[in-house]
Amino acid sequence: MFRIKKVGILNLAYTVTLVYFVLGIVLGIVLAVLKANPGTVISGSIGQDLTKITYAQIVLIYPVAYAIGGFVVSIVVGFLYNTLSKLTGGVAVHLVKDSGSERVFSGAKKK
Repeated sequence: MFRIKKVGILNLAYTVTLVYFVLGIVLGIVLAVLKANPGTVISGSIGQDLTKITYAQIVLIYPVAYAIGGFVVSIVVGFLYNTLSKLTGGVAVHLVKDSGSERVFSGAKKK
């Protein structure tokens, strides 16, 4: 068994930022489609609120806002993990070679 004792906070933040940026793009595309057909897909106050925003706001704000939010949240989570892993010993990870063998990197053999 291996343990993750510490994570690189900025590496985590960059990765999560890209994930949230992509999610923001996907959400922006979905909202743009819903905005194009507000009555057919959604109705009520959500549909009315969606008609108040422009396509530029959808395309620009959602990916950027999600990326910034993901960056900030991942920095906080990485810092908390590094701080708390000192108390708990970190997350245990069981690693095996990709070659299909069942030998564990730690030297223990799987039964």
